[in-house]
Formats: sequence, C-alpha cells, structure tokens
Amino acid sequence: MSNEIVRYSNQFNAQALRRFTALDLDLLMAIAARVRDKEIDEVTFTFEELRRLAHVKKNLTDKELAARIVEVNDRLLACRFRFQDDSRTVQFTLFSGFETDWKTRKLLVAVNPRFSFLLNDLTSQFTRFELAEFTALKSSYAKETYRRLKQFRQTGVWKVSLAEFRRLLDIPDSYRISHINSRVIKPIEDELKPLMNLKVHRKFAKVAAGRGRSQLVGFEFEFDPERVPGGKGAPRVDLSRSVREDTARRSLESVSPHLVEVRGWGEVWWTGDFDVAAARGHLDGSLPAERCMACRMDARNVAGHGSASNSLVDVPLFD
Repeated sequence: MSNEIVRYSNQFNAQALRRFTALDLDLLMAIAARVRDKEIDEVTFTFEELRRLAHVKKNLTDKELAARIVEVNDRLLACRFRFQDDSRTVQFTLFSGFETDWKTRKLLVAVNPRFSFLLNDLTSQFTRFELAEFTALKSSYAKETYRRLKQFRQTGVWKVSLAEFRRLLDIPDSYRISHINSRVIKPIEDELKPLMNLKVHRKFAKVAAGRGRSQLVGFEFEFDPERVPGGKGAPRVDLSRSVREDTARRSLESVSPHLVEVRGWGEVWWTGDFDVAAARGHLDGSLPAERCMACRMDARNVAGHGSASNSLVDVPLFD
C-alpha cells in the first residue's frame, strides 16, 4: 500500500467533499488508487490494510473498527459527483455499496462504473501523488490542500479566491477570518511547510470604493515544484507582485492560472497552461475529437468540435 499512486482527473479537485474527516479522505484515496486502470467495480480491503492506511489506534478492537468503518461508509455513500452543461445536470454517487464483514475482517467496496472516467480517461490534466504521503497527514484541511497543490506540482503555485477556498475545503460559514487563520491555515502550514516548503501568501483588496480597509480576498500557495525527468526543476509560475512585495499588499497581477470556460460544455476549468491548450484544442479543432476531453465527457460536444473558436473566455483568478 505504501507505494500506491493516486492519479485522477483535475476535475475531481473542483468537487467539495462535505463533512469528510481525515479517515474518510484516506479511504477514498485508497479506493481511487486501487481502482485506477484496473477496470474493476469492486475493491476489497482487509481490516489490517485499513489499520495501516488510516493509522488506527492499536487498542481499537476489530468490532470497534468495524463500527467506525460503517460510520465512514455512510459519508462516502453520500459523496456525489456533479457534471453540468447547457442542457442538463448529471449527478451520480461514487460508490454503490459497502459490505463490512466482521467475521472475515474485510471491507468490500462497490464502485460506480461512472466513477471510472475520473480515474482512467486521463491526458495531461491530472493530479498525481503518493498515497502514503497523503495518509500520513493528520488534518483534513491539510489533506484537501495537499491534493490540490499536487495539481500544480510542476509550477509550484496555486492561487485561490477566499470564496472558492471556503467551498473546496468545506469551511463552516460561521468561521471568521481569524478562525480560518488559526483553524485552517495554521494546520496546513504546520504539516505542509516541512513537506513541500509551503509558503502561504494572503491577497488583500478593497471590496468597495472609498477609504475602507482592504479585506482578505484570496490566497497564493507557493511550494517547491516537482522535478521533471533529467533532474531539472520545472519552470515556476511567476508570483504576483503582491506576493513579491507582500508588505505593500498590492493587487495580484492577472497571471496564469486562469478560470477557462468552454461554452457549450459548461465546465469551468481551474487551469494551468496545458489545460488552456486543451480547451483551445476543442474549440478550434486542433485537438482530434477522439483525444478531446470535452467530447469524451459528452458525446453531444463532438458535433460542435472545432466550431466555436470565439467561445473561449479567460477570466483572471482575482478581479
């Protein structure tokens, strides 16, 4: 289990996993790693595998562990994926069932076949990380941030607005900025700074005209990019001026990554340069339809492949 790799479409990073605990996330990523590229819809875990995976306390009995697994499964069964275009909304659960066998000390997970496109239909737009490294993290906020940082593993910069950060990490609406700093950002920094050399830069801007105080509107996460084959570091995305001159707290420049909307598909992509190229490939037809993610996601898009060259909209991360 320690050498397992989790690899899935970047689209899955746009899904907020509501009320997921650290154990829930560990189990979900373990299933994703085991199912990937194997074309199976059932995965079996022994209780001992789950103990190692979730760092379960040694004094927890098998009966107590089974009861805990059932609680976790209740939340996983409620995990839904949502895909929307101009004419319809498709929703499906990631899993169709769990069977916890106390006698054989095994857990059988039935995976919805529609989950497979997130794990198997991958081009350049995928997130990759080691399962062991993910499960070693303790905070659910650190885990959820870690896997999204891995989407930008070759550039070393993730920019996110405050509103989107709240949504993705399922931060309670009752949390004020001071709570986010102490209960969310601090655990993230404590765990990911030594692991990834993480630096969290805060973005401030005036929300309304006038002399009012600037407010926190987003974050810029800077970390060490992964090394590419050959031993050379991948090129880093330029940090915005407000980060380079953080004391001045100036506005962020409109630099990559962007939100890119492919109209007709309806999906909003949280992108880097490769994803922008893929979006343009769908719209101008330079990317073959059989390799186009938009066409594979919805067959109705095939008819419009290459016919909407004026429908790509790049939106700066922060306005």
